[in-house]
Amino acid sequence: MSRFHLVKSNTRMKETIFFKKTSFVSDKNYYKAQFIQQLDYWSYRVISLGFIFLTIGILSGAVWANEAWGSYWSWDPKETWAFITWIVFAIYLHTRTNKNLQGANSAIVATLGFLIIWICYFGVNLLGIELHSYGSFTLTYS
Repeated sequence: MSRFHLVKSNTRMKETIFFKKTSFVSDKNYYKAQFIQQLDYWSYRVISLGFIFLTIGILSGAVWANEAWGSYWSWDPKETWAFITWIVFAIYLHTRTNKNLQGANSAIVATLGFLIIWICYFGVNLLGIELHSYGSFTLTYS
């Protein structure tokens, strides 16, 4: 055997070991990637449906507010956080449809939107100020 042949076969063996350890084609990585794709698919569908309902809710709430208080929008905390939520999910839908921003970028925006929903639902209700104070918790002293 020549020296060149031994170096060449040693390099092939190292490449084979490297590809076995890091191959994307392994069963574990394949099912993980398939699960992530399914999760991305369903999150896009659910967020799209929720975005439609959020839009309808904000618009119908504005119409109701005009009848009840005489203005469509008064910038109280509940309305402001609902608008921030709407903006974040609009950004998510745009990042999801843009081929350059899909993947981790849209997942980060969706996670941010999820956290903002919790702020809008619990955080603003716990403050108990302005027009939407009916959702706050009251402290009672015995």
